[in-house]
Amino acid sequence: MRRLERLLRDIDGRGYKAYKDIKGSYNFGSYILNIIKVQGDPFASPSLLSCEIDLIKEGYSKKLYDTPSKKLAFEDYFLRKLGQAIRSSAGRGVKEERGSREGGEQRGNRYGRPGRGMGSGKSGNISILKVGQEIIKRSAVEISGDKLTFRFYLGLPARGRTVLGREAKTLLFDKVKGIYEGITAKNIHLDKLERHVKVNERSDMVRRAMAGEGLISFIGEGSILARKNSVDDRPMTDAVRFKSPGNMLVKLKLEDGTTVEGMGIKRGITTITGGGFHGKSTLLNAIEKGVYNHIPGDGRELVITTYDAVKIRAEDGRSIEKADISTFINNLPHKKDTKSFTSENASGSTSQACNIMEAIELGAKLLLIDEDTSATNFMVRDRKIQELISHDKEPITPFIEKVGSLRKQLDVSTIIVVGGLGDYFSVSDNVLMLDEYRVTDITKRAKEIDEKYRESKIIEDETSIVPGRKKLNGKKIPLLFNDKKCKIRGRDLDELSINKDVVDIRSLEQFVENGQVPFVGELLKRLFTKSNGNPDLRDLLDRVEDEMKDENICNYLRAEQGSLVFTRKYEVGAVINRIRRELFL
Repeated sequence: MRRLERLLRDIDGRGYKAYKDIKGSYNFGSYILNIIKVQGDPFASPSLLSCEIDLIKEGYSKKLYDTPSKKLAFEDYFLRKLGQAIRSSAGRGVKEERGSREGGEQRGNRYGRPGRGMGSGKSGNISILKVGQEIIKRSAVEISGDKLTFRFYLGLPARGRTVLGREAKTLLFDKVKGIYEGITAKNIHLDKLERHVKVNERSDMVRRAMAGEGLISFIGEGSILARKNSVDDRPMTDAVRFKSPGNMLVKLKLEDGTTVEGMGIKRGITTITGGGFHGKSTLLNAIEKGVYNHIPGDGRELVITTYDAVKIRAEDGRSIEKADISTFINNLPHKKDTKSFTSENASGSTSQACNIMEAIELGAKLLLIDEDTSATNFMVRDRKIQELISHDKEPITPFIEKVGSLRKQLDVSTIIVVGGLGDYFSVSDNVLMLDEYRVTDITKRAKEIDEKYRESKIIEDETSIVPGRKKLNGKKIPLLFNDKKCKIRGRDLDELSINKDVVDIRSLEQFVENGQVPFVGELLKRLFTKSNGNPDLRDLLDRVEDEMKDENICNYLRAEQGSLVFTRKYEVGAVINRIRRELFL
């Protein structure tokens, strides 16, 4: 601590690059301050710092973080408290950064921006990773043993490009200490921390109980599914609480002896229908976000979906490389190969077919589809079109003819929202109706209507389905990262930039936090900077997920950063598949 004080005094009034001298670790007694990365000038991205604290010495019981589920919830709670502490230190005039796809607390990349008037550029800014409603592994707060490390960003102060040493001391000694004190045991509501941990544990117990009952999704009684609006992911005020249809109500007995009740959706094909604006897509959106656990008070704490669920949509214009889409697309003009299909500008139908097969290749066992974001000619062909355009002239086998085979051959279930495609009633195991956000099971009535008005029977295409297995080109992938100063940038939930390569990710709807985007870039950099043979894409991503189960992000990536958020293999693989380069053999 004294050494840092002396260094700041020595560099006061010197050029900004003199701040490089203060990189290092400093013992403040109750915590260790690490100055990891120093910005090049006051207008550059703020410097990266971290604090290490001993949880046992701080008075926290090890029982609060002695399992992976507890540890994750503990880290999540502390990050939220740190965000509050930084906002409190900011006082008035805190500037919020630009938002992400869905807001709530996630209305930007970081919390806080104090320090106006402390100097030029970003002088005095203190910020930490912003969080959404989900509980996910993040690099901003990580526990290793009994040591908790939190990482944050700080703009080292300057006038012009001249070091302001005294102001820097105020920030590094007083402001940081104030933030630290905000998370000490005496200032934390232990009852709220314990609740946070228990809610996450319960969600994980529900996941395990679901597997034993053959459920792919569970929506707890009383859940709040509707969100405030399209840019605010917090629960809607006065929303209709979820109530299960009687015949779909299940009771799950959890490992701790408690029981939870809610609607259980079993493996198979489930169709959700209803009038416009009655909650069909709201239910599907809740189900798709259920691959993650949610914080207490979110309303979706008991909306749990199997981890291997992937949202599927049409994606006009996406890049496709060497994908096997022959399950759905064949006999293209000019005899174009659909077992190894490549396109720089895919159509809606080919992109949706590709999205399905790529997800299944990576291990997806539940497809989530909304009619509104699907290609109509991929979803169904009515009798009139079939009569006008003969089978040998139509390259597309519609999804309705394959959805049953996916279930029987590959054990891949589907939940689909329809408002105009009633033909799906005939292939569904269950049909649910949304009426003013209330759910009823109308399977019997839907089947009767289907029989009454069916023009022709849906003939299931039982051709064998064999998902492709892509192999990465170990010689070409490292070329993405051949720059010694490889730059990884995420632009909200829209783009990932790797040097000059830009990947469009706007259609990957299960990205939920901005920090997931650079995580993917840093992970790819870690995996592919050097040639590693020609790995099978699925095998590689399965191994990564397995290795990361009990590993902190920064340790695994071998890079200390404060704004990375874990991302499932399905989104990582989807990004790789959208890079506009020849990456596969």
